[in-house]
Amino acid sequence: MKRYALALAALIAAGPASAQDDFNLEDAVAVCSGCHGEDGLPVDEEYPILWGQQFFYIYTQLKDYAAGRRENEIMSPIASEFSRDQMKAVAQYFADKPWPAIDAHAEEGDSQIAERGITGGQCSACHGKWQGDSRIPRLAGQQPGYLRKAMLDFKNDVRKNAPDKSSTMKQLSEETIDALARYLAAF
Repeated sequence: MKRYALALAALIAAGPASAQDDFNLEDAVAVCSGCHGEDGLPVDEEYPILWGQQFFYIYTQLKDYAAGRRENEIMSPIASEFSRDQMKAVAQYFADKPWPAIDAHAEEGDSQIAERGITGGQCSACHGKWQGDSRIPRLAGQQPGYLRKAMLDFKNDVRKNAPDKSSTMKQLSEETIDALARYLAAF
């Protein structure tokens, strides 16, 4: 709740973003950096890395938060203040940044468990080599806590903006999801 209050306070201090004339990219990015990190490393392991993520993926997620297709007590109110052009500017800003390195390690046996989950869920059919493309997010080197949370949110129908992910994640055990999150983070 404290993080929510800080993010909301930062948003209010940055001024209204809904009016195009009042939009300042630096102020918007400062709000984002409060959680996602000024150096590209998020302040909480359950927050995703945005630096170097795919432009269209970031833009789509912002639209989904604003429209209520993806819900989060911090992100939904922030994204709803942005126009589409402002969302594009924020997405481009982060997409242009270099992907930061994180200190992530797979545990013994994670590779085998993750590979079985990947094969069974046909994850690589869309995610390929885990680097992402225009519509698919980069997963390699992403925060393991975020990856775990995202997969569990799909599995438990908390996150509903990609129905095919929900059906895929429902097939995987929590042990497989944990191993997959560590595996991808260390990839």
